[in-house]
Amino acid sequence: MRSFSRIITRRLVFAYGTLASSTIIGSYINANEQKHQSILKSIVRSFSDALMGNQESSMVSSPFGYDPFVSLSKNNFSDEEFERCFRYFDSLKQGTWTREDFHRFLNALFSNKQRPYCILSDLVEQYFRETDFNQDEKIDFDEFLQAWKKPVKCAVKPISALVIVDVQNDFISGTLALHSCPANQQGEEVVPIINRVLHDVKFDVVAYTYDWHPANHISFYENRFLRATAPESPVTAEKARVLDMIIFIGSNDLAKRIEQILWPAHCVQQSQGAELHRDLVRHENAIHVYKGTNPEIDSYSAFWDNMKLSKTTLDDQLRERFVTDVYVVGLATDVCVASTAMHAIENNYRTALVEDACRGVNEKEIECKRTVLTKNGCIFVESNVLPGMVSGEDRRPEMARRMFVENLKSIGRYKTSLTS
Repeated sequence: MRSFSRIITRRLVFAYGTLASSTIIGSYINANEQKHQSILKSIVRSFSDALMGNQESSMVSSPFGYDPFVSLSKNNFSDEEFERCFRYFDSLKQGTWTREDFHRFLNALFSNKQRPYCILSDLVEQYFRETDFNQDEKIDFDEFLQAWKKPVKCAVKPISALVIVDVQNDFISGTLALHSCPANQQGEEVVPIINRVLHDVKFDVVAYTYDWHPANHISFYENRFLRATAPESPVTAEKARVLDMIIFIGSNDLAKRIEQILWPAHCVQQSQGAELHRDLVRHENAIHVYKGTNPEIDSYSAFWDNMKLSKTTLDDQLRERFVTDVYVVGLATDVCVASTAMHAIENNYRTALVEDACRGVNEKEIECKRTVLTKNGCIFVESNVLPGMVSGEDRRPEMARRMFVENLKSIGRYKTSLTS
């Protein structure tokens, strides 16, 4: 009878967790929901105690004031401290986690100042199955440590870089000013927002990127006759207009064909238009990354050229500083900002695009890039939430998923059949 009671109790507690986590996705539990959940939790606990013969409740009893994640950070994320964290959520004190234990771990990890984000029950179950390597319906310490040591460390104590993309004069008031582009956005509006972020948020690394083109660059509309147009190009050099896509025949050491958007000449090396906006704060000890320097290929991203034939120094410099999280701001949202964010994701950085600190060229393209980036694991935030995220107080579940999967792949534990 007692064994049966334990099973019923566990399922009731898990049902409570599932109900609670299904109410809202990615937002805080409001006061009314907290009240209702508190009542439901009391009912579950009371029923549990009754079935267990008034034995000790299965909920965790912990030392007063102990926060497992604060303690992990203070103790340099040692295996011993991870074991203490594991015991903290082990309600039955049997050396393994039940689903309820695991769910409470996720609620505690993915929180903002100890207010949990809600996670869909399907995702909780998926995480559980992916962590339960031997599929015995429970999680032991070794499974927890292998699957979660790196994601927990990145969530609790991230090393964050702010990448400030192309806040240059030509994109604000010069030859390619955003206010003259289809979206009619004002590039200079990002300057005070970025300055405030630099003042208020303690980033570990700050990087400024520059379009830094030679005068004969392939992207310039004025240079469209300098290269042969491919027969399959949708437009000839004679009929092409600014912002048209043209296909050039590539040089021998590059691709056979190069698709290129034609832009007005901009950000020419050593020109006033290539300089950062005069009011933009220059952060001491910042990284400076120059892109688009090869005349034969464009480079929107701060990591790679458009065909991934050559890379900048940015990735190497971020890795030298052990960066885990990349926050992207600047110009233009749907071009260089989006490309930089996508390559940050591909390089396995937890990536966020700060929307109010970006401006773009084309509204339709901005929305298209948002959809693609979101699908690939980038999150979109406003600048006012950055202090909490960079400090590790605001730990968002959507920032963790890709890194969790990549960690499983790196240790040979990722099984696609478990994600279906």
